[in-house]
Amino acid sequence: MNLTLVKEIQAKQAYPSVTITLPTYRTSPDNEKDPIRLKNLVQDAINRLESEFGKRESLQIVEEIQRLADEVDHQHNLDGLVIFVSNEFSASYKLPFRLPERVSIEDNFLTRDLVYAMNRSPVYLLAVLSENGTRLFTGNKDMLDEVQEYGFPFSLEGVTANASPGQDISQVNDRIVTDHMRKIGDALNEARKEIDAPIIVVGVDRNIGHFRDGASNSDDVMLYIHSGLSDENEHELAKNIWPQIKDALNEERKKIFDEVGAAKGNNRFVGGLNEVWQACLDGRVETLVVEEDLHIAAEVSADGRKLSRLESGFQQTENTYEDIVDEMIEKVIAASGRVKFVDNNALNEINPEGLVAITRY
Repeated sequence: MNLTLVKEIQAKQAYPSVTITLPTYRTSPDNEKDPIRLKNLVQDAINRLESEFGKRESLQIVEEIQRLADEVDHQHNLDGLVIFVSNEFSASYKLPFRLPERVSIEDNFLTRDLVYAMNRSPVYLLAVLSENGTRLFTGNKDMLDEVQEYGFPFSLEGVTANASPGQDISQVNDRIVTDHMRKIGDALNEARKEIDAPIIVVGVDRNIGHFRDGASNSDDVMLYIHSGLSDENEHELAKNIWPQIKDALNEERKKIFDEVGAAKGNNRFVGGLNEVWQACLDGRVETLVVEEDLHIAAEVSADGRKLSRLESGFQQTENTYEDIVDEMIEKVIAASGRVKFVDNNALNEINPEGLVAITRY
């Protein structure tokens, strides 16, 4: 799951669009309960569909929900599962982050939980440099999954250095390794087009030096870890480097408050609920900053430009939303903006409503 895929899913509009999310477990005995919890959520979705549309009219979607649920291999679960089903589209995804138990039936798929999870437990790209075989992993906290795409793993095995008379063979070797690292940098750029995540590079000093010399994107690396851990297995590697990555990710997350401060000084800050909504509608939001548990039920005015907060238990209509924050998130991502989540109450002094926007102009 990546930002590109989230955008594609957000663009699908059909009523009803069913979204089922739940946290899952990787190991026994915890994952033994996953099938039961999924079955309960599936039954909840079916009951709601048949109640609103009738059994006959719901049959196609119901059968597709049941098919996707039955195909889940719970022995190989990750940390979260999401199922999307409408009459035009259906898919399920196992994700390396926790999701809430939820069933949503709307005119589009519920993606807020995915965006939230990706930002709250950010995925990172880990390149482990080695002349024997440079590997790429996607990481989530202290868990790594190897990626065997974009040319990875890269290896220099079988490449020989041929020096002309008078040339220093060690210099020729250095040039070969530097060229090798240039290719790795280019491959990382390709990976980032699909996986919008910070880059972390691990390697011995010599290989990191060659990477800095050869890769065009070496300055984009969030963290270099100078270590000879390249031959460790995934579990040991993740355990050893996660503390440094965690600190770097926390520092990266704090930068959003510096960006908000700069935006206020440049008149690119919007704080009121209606003002943020209008900026989202107009595609002006560069970054939407939201407290992580913020949910706002709201009614949209006839012209679509104003919001009125609603209490729980309101009557659902085409102009009311269980959570207008999710609508804002979808509009920002659709316009190629960013969404950043911060701790609850972190925005109290800036805007007690719990969200602000940095605008493009």
